Amino acid sequence: MCGKKYNFVVENHESKMLYTLTSSLHHEDLPEALVPDEAFVKSHQVVAVLTGGTESLFLQLVRQGQIKMSEPVYLVVTQQSNSLAAALEILAWINQHDGQGEVLTPRG
Repeated sequence: MCGKKYNFVVENHESKMLYTLTSSLHHEDLPEALVPDEAFVKSHQVVAVLTGGTESLFLQLVRQGQIKMSEPVYLVVTQQSNSLAAALEILAWINQHDGQGEVLTPRG
């Protein structure tokens, strides 16, 4: 990845606390089956980590105050595009900064 710049996308779904992180190298959407319950999303910080390489984008959300480390962060992952690896790196950062986080995986 040396010398290359990649664009990343953050979506805030309908002003709920669901942020979608994905790289421009992939064209992943959050499968409807993985979208947490609307009431859960409205009352929790939920980040859908759809692709690898999005860890710095999460940190940007923290620096901008959109993600608050004083509240638990729920990381939704898919079974493709290094989603789980990126989420685990984010979770490690959260833990190192005395935050609380949890990875939510698809069932089945």
